[in-house]
Amino acid sequence: MSIHKAITDAASLIDRWLAYKTEMGRIPGLSVGIIYKNQIILHQTYGYANLEERIPTRKETGYRIASFSKTFSAIAAMQLAEQGKLNLDVPVSTYLPWFTNPNDPRVTSITLRQLLSHTSGLDRDGAAGQWVTLEFPELSVIQQHISDGATVFDPATQWKYSNFGYTIVGQVIEAVSGEAYNEYVTKHIIEPLGLRHTAPDLNAKAEQELAVGYSRDIPGQPRERFPQISTGVMASATGFLSNVPDLLRYMQAQFPGDTTLLSEESKREMRRIQWLCEGLEADQCLGFATWKVKDWRVYGHGGGFQGFITHFAFDPNRQIGIAVLTNAIDGPALTLVNGALSVINKFIVDYDELAKVELSVEHPERFVGTYRNIWGDNQIAHIGQSLLRYDPAADIPLEFVERLCLNADGSFTVISGNAGGAYGEKIHFTFDEAGNAQTLIACGNTVERIR
Repeated sequence: MSIHKAITDAASLIDRWLAYKTEMGRIPGLSVGIIYKNQIILHQTYGYANLEERIPTRKETGYRIASFSKTFSAIAAMQLAEQGKLNLDVPVSTYLPWFTNPNDPRVTSITLRQLLSHTSGLDRDGAAGQWVTLEFPELSVIQQHISDGATVFDPATQWKYSNFGYTIVGQVIEAVSGEAYNEYVTKHIIEPLGLRHTAPDLNAKAEQELAVGYSRDIPGQPRERFPQISTGVMASATGFLSNVPDLLRYMQAQFPGDTTLLSEESKREMRRIQWLCEGLEADQCLGFATWKVKDWRVYGHGGGFQGFITHFAFDPNRQIGIAVLTNAIDGPALTLVNGALSVINKFIVDYDELAKVELSVEHPERFVGTYRNIWGDNQIAHIGQSLLRYDPAADIPLEFVERLCLNADGSFTVISGNAGGAYGEKIHFTFDEAGNAQTLIACGNTVERIR
């Protein structure tokens, strides 16, 4: 079994599962991409970029990727560190003389590494209320907030997520490079990677490509559509926009052998854990977060913006990456990323076991689809000549996967799965005139194929 084969087969299941989750979760629109080494394994879209006009998502559809911006900013800082233009471990006030507070000496001790790892002690967003007012503050407002008192913890004593911290990172990049932040990241990250649909903040081209961003799905109320807004000086924390193809190339630049943006040493340093975030699902590196799906360590980041929830993850060792982008403020992007990664990992680790059969199923695609009765839905997938049954509503779809073994009489026996289900019993299918499965009968109950 090759990893490429395992990922390709996993992608077929993931595609059907995500289509189901988009529909049943009432997600307005969703785009997904999976990359393995230099090959795009899956690039698919679901739902609508514009609900009111029923405009479907397209391969080019753009999304606000928000806090993905922090990874771009961290890469920019590492580039400047490689060039000897800045030091991550000296006080930020070395580069920004205004970064001080006359009543709080802790501010002048904060380093760039602490800003990059969310250990500076700065508060999250100040008091401007931009996430509700939709108006991001000017630099003068942030400077005044620093001067008035923005530190809630002593530096290097607590992990505390801070958008203001990464706003300061953007200011350091400007001071050290001599270029405006947006110009620097465009010239040194976006253009070298050929990211044609990525921008550090809203502009006319990006606005034309963006999906409409929607509010939460509240019972009895239509989703509200949010206006597209500029983040201004906070672009280094939350301004970026992109789409799936560009993000796949961006993740590929994090794989070994690609030094378009950074040396291998700098990339490893960015992935080194800076803070163990006890009680949380992820630990903190420089720019990137890191977490495990089962025993599989991945790196990435999420993004939340007015109308958009997005997430990406990659493994530089296996050279696998995935991005899930949604245009809803309640889109379950991280859940879907982790669910898809769990499928990929299971197919890689257990491929030979899952695909093992005594009797091969002829034309297994005849069975593939979604089946429904009053109790819920099943999906049938195939891996090689073997059939799998799983619950598409589950966030980890293969956690209790049933493997179906073909019998000589044409029935199937469930040879693995949850003992509270059909494990050990026979399953029967009925077929239409073309030989495609139409119903599934398990434990005496009929489940009808709906697609």
